Amino acid sequence: MSAPVLLLCFKKYIFSGDEMKLGIGIDTGGTYTDAVVYSFEEKKILSRAKALTTKNDLSLGILDALGALDPSLARRAEVISLSTTLATNACVEDKAGRARLIFFGGNKKVIDEMGGKYGLPSSDDILIPKYTGGQPDWELFERQLETGFDDCDGVGIIEMNAMHNGAAEEKKAREIFLKGHSAPVVCGHELFSGLNCLQRGSSTLLNAALFPVISSFLDAVKKALAIRGMNNCALVIVRSDGSLMSEEFASLRPVETLLCGPAASAIGCTRLADSKNSVVVDMGGTTTDIAIVKDGVPVTVKNGVSIGKWKTFVNGLYVKTFGLGGDTAVRYNGKGLYLEDYRVIPLCVAASEHPCMLARLKELKPQKHTHFLYEHYVLIRDESENPRYTEEEKALLRALRKGPLTVSEAARAAGRDIYSLNAERLMREGVIQLCGFTPTDAMHIKGDFCKYSAEAAIAGARFAAYNLDISVSEVCERVYDEVKRRLYINIVKALLENERVDYMKNGISQDAERFISESYEAARAGGGGMLSCAFKTPYALVGVGAPIGIFLDDVAKMLGTRAEIPEGHEVANALGAVVGSVSASCSVRIKPESTSAGIKGYIVYAHSGIRSFGSLEEASAFAAEEAGKAARAEAERRGARGNITVTTDMHTSEADARECRVYLGTTVTARAAGSIGF
Repeated sequence: MSAPVLLLCFKKYIFSGDEMKLGIGIDTGGTYTDAVVYSFEEKKILSRAKALTTKNDLSLGILDALGALDPSLARRAEVISLSTTLATNACVEDKAGRARLIFFGGNKKVIDEMGGKYGLPSSDDILIPKYTGGQPDWELFERQLETGFDDCDGVGIIEMNAMHNGAAEEKKAREIFLKGHSAPVVCGHELFSGLNCLQRGSSTLLNAALFPVISSFLDAVKKALAIRGMNNCALVIVRSDGSLMSEEFASLRPVETLLCGPAASAIGCTRLADSKNSVVVDMGGTTTDIAIVKDGVPVTVKNGVSIGKWKTFVNGLYVKTFGLGGDTAVRYNGKGLYLEDYRVIPLCVAASEHPCMLARLKELKPQKHTHFLYEHYVLIRDESENPRYTEEEKALLRALRKGPLTVSEAARAAGRDIYSLNAERLMREGVIQLCGFTPTDAMHIKGDFCKYSAEAAIAGARFAAYNLDISVSEVCERVYDEVKRRLYINIVKALLENERVDYMKNGISQDAERFISESYEAARAGGGGMLSCAFKTPYALVGVGAPIGIFLDDVAKMLGTRAEIPEGHEVANALGAVVGSVSASCSVRIKPESTSAGIKGYIVYAHSGIRSFGSLEEASAFAAEEAGKAARAEAERRGARGNITVTTDMHTSEADARECRVYLGTTVTARAAGSIGF
């Protein structure tokens, strides 16, 4: 949608007469796609719907969700707001697109020693251009681009000193790159201004890797809306801080959607829950997200969002995301039963869609085996003619065209045995998916959720039970207990990180996590023993997501608090998507210009350039004006219209030096806020 059309939609949204203003919120998760029709005037949900997310074609699940809404209300919607956990899940499961980073001024030794802490690959996988006479060797750089970039889904470019030279090297490198390549490219200066070049590099690389994830999502949404005749609605998407941005902005900065699903969940819960102080626990199919709400406002992070292996400069709400959901893979070994961090398709769901699976599972005789013989591979998209894959991988894909295969059948199709079959790349890139035993299967066996094939779930559990020398019912109890343990540990970790600055900065050590795990065992057993230590919190646990009600009450009791499952919790993400506003911030730094005789002036590092002033008052006034202009312009780029309010605050840094305080600098931060259509 072009900018003029988008603006027209906003105006229509504002001035369409006396009719009640309605919006639609859509949340696409790893398992379900949710939708709501929301009245902005009555501030309530008028219609809600859920549908399975269709990985092979996201538009189908979106169509199903839209089709289940009240049609008389849905067709009156004038704005559609989106949230998704696709970017979150891509990071947790390491399934983003193929991307490379070009790093001007990068140091191979520093990258290899420290880059992994931020999510960067080794320096061998990063192009570090060479310099001649203090300038990049542009002829050599152009030759270096001839290999290694043809199959990229996105490319990021950063330079060490972008903040001091107007990002001249980044801009020229992009020009050269686009002459010979069609992959989307983003420069670090367009995204972030933080000084830590490793964190800026990881943020830029992740943005490039998320291009195909968000692009396919937005394309699917627009396809579904066009089929429904709703493509004239204004389209916006949630950012990681819970605010909104335009579709165009999200297309350029997909990294801003990194935690948009969890952020929407937290925002939605502030509308649904009674508790002003709470821990929001959102359990989906792939991940569980934990957010903290204090005095009715979600807590934000100060130094950028971290998720999976990535530490970024993305501004966002505090969210602890970890691999745990209804579709988490259940495995076992000689030590017992455990949960993986990644998602598989539940046996009960897959067998309902593919009846041949149920027949195979019924025929499977329990036996002691190191592999999980009840698991199946299923084709998500046919890439059997894609030259990037090996002949072995393509043979497997051709065999999967006929339907799901057990791991043994898949190995034979690829010309391997089950011990040497390697399908990791195909799974990581979303070409095939594994079907296995999950908490959702355990729910079907226990009767807590009965939508799909309980027979398939029982067959998988029977095989696991035989290998563990326990009963099927005990398998299910152990799965439930492991889910509760994971929830307890991560809720305590989230509370500790928000209680203590050192935990937030350095994380929870392995020793501390072991202590938390031991406290769970003591709480589950009701105390006893020589010494017992229990964690307690006055914050209520607010549950979001279809399966959370099964587990949260027990976890809350162990933590000495209560669980709250608000009405509408199953669509809280979709609600949060449609009730947000647009906001943006910009910071400008002031540094003293010092001599041996003292401070002789002040330097302002603004986006428009570097300026010097004789007094701090003049420097501060200029910095505030520049920050305000930049914040307002950024809010407008994100889709804000009409009355945009701008607030400014200043933070001064000082240090003790003998008998006096030394001025180190000032950071001026402006925040602009507006609404979509107000």
